[in-house]
Amino acid sequence: MRAVAYSVIFQGLSLAVSLPLADSFPGHDCVVDNRTLDEIYAAAQKESGELTVFWGGDEISQGDPTITAWNARFPNVKLNLTVDVSKYLDSRIDRQFQKTGDDGADLAVIQTTHDYSRWKREGRLLPYKPANWNNIYPALKDPNGAFFGIFVYQFGSLIYNSDRLNESQLPNSYADFVDPAWKGKLVLTYPNDDDAIGYLFSVLIDKYGWEWFETLSQQDVQWIRGTGQPTDVVAKGNTTRVLSFTSNLTGPKNLASKILDVPRVLWPQRGAIFSSTKRPESAKLFLSWLISDEFQQGLASEGRYLSVKNLNSTSGSVWNEPNTGITQFGTFMEDRANVEWWRFQYETTIGTAQGVSPILSV
Repeated sequence: MRAVAYSVIFQGLSLAVSLPLADSFPGHDCVVDNRTLDEIYAAAQKESGELTVFWGGDEISQGDPTITAWNARFPNVKLNLTVDVSKYLDSRIDRQFQKTGDDGADLAVIQTTHDYSRWKREGRLLPYKPANWNNIYPALKDPNGAFFGIFVYQFGSLIYNSDRLNESQLPNSYADFVDPAWKGKLVLTYPNDDDAIGYLFSVLIDKYGWEWFETLSQQDVQWIRGTGQPTDVVAKGNTTRVLSFTSNLTGPKNLASKILDVPRVLWPQRGAIFSSTKRPESAKLFLSWLISDEFQQGLASEGRYLSVKNLNSTSGSVWNEPNTGITQFGTFMEDRANVEWWRFQYETTIGTAQGVSPILSV
């Protein structure tokens, strides 16, 4: 009963509920920075030191495309981009702040959406509105410029090995995963180790019930830490594990995807500058570049949903997604007691997450 009740409450809320009121950030609003990227780049080159970015992910290689593109576009501003699991990055940020009053990074682009509203309340974010500010969907940005969504990430599509399975063989609903035919064939991320996967499973359990989850746990699932690792397993030719729904379609050519007609989890990955930064122009350049048409067009060409409105013609609007609201995950993340409730429910059935951090396992 509690699971269903929470789901109804979450789906009835808007993202605005999870954001602090405007007057909780007094005197810190800012105007839109209408400078071009090249103009900000010129200012950034006058700053010393390297720009330190904390980037949420679970494989170090996930930061490589951004680093390569940055170095090609802005070679005179050195970038130090650190990829780690978001829940560990935010812990490092807070620990460093407690020790020195410095956040340990100039800015962060991580999954733990609830941290941004807290950091705003604590006065630890530098308000910034890049030139593309008015193209960002209002529900995906803080009205005072404390933070905004840069990428739209998602989990819940079926990711399968196309050398081993035809699309016609795939389940038509998540209910089918408890069929004996799928025993020993699934590799999934621990829902008690990643909040996005935890939220996805909460939605599925609301739909199919706890009996579904209990039965799924008896299907000889390979539970794994990290959301990047399931695709690594599925792509192999020497394993029975041929399907996942807790990862994304990246990398090997023998992977394919299918979207089921049920809810997925989508959310805007937020970015923000820390007020303790000693390189504000470099940090502004980084966020401006990520949300610029120049960068977002590359995401659109990959078929990704965007945080900006003006490129919808190439990517399709995330608001047209029929089964999933983009703001519910942010609301879920704000209620940490409920997140912990779900985590312990999962652990009651499948135990604690086993293995080292996914970053350390590669």
